[in-house]
Order: sequence, then C-alpha cells, then structure tokens
Amino acid sequence: MTFEIKNKIQKLLNSEAINYLETSERLIFKNILERDAISQMEHDNLERIFRKYAKYLKN
Repeated sequence: MTFEIKNKIQKLLNSEAINYLETSERLIFKNILERDAISQMEHDNLERIFRKYAKYLKN
C-alpha cells in the first residue's frame, strides 16, 4: 500500500467525513490500515470511497 493511500484514509478519518462514513467503509479502512498489501477488490472499494467523499479530500 502506498503512502498516498494511507494519507487519504487518514485525511478522511480526521475530517467531517467521519460523521458520514458507513460502517462497512470504516471496516474497509480498518482492515486496510492493518496490512501492508491490499487486494484488487479492496483497492476498488477504496477508489469508490475516495470518489464518494472527494470533497473532504480537497480541503
């Protein structure tokens, strides 16, 4: 996993988006942060989440 992905996850977790994240999205973040490598499916899920909360990543 790249530094950029970890950075985006931390930005979302430290922003107002934390109030809007679904439980499944929180679990995806938790699982990804605990490991060094992620699967293609997890990568696709991350991209979907990043697009959904893009306005919180711009700030």
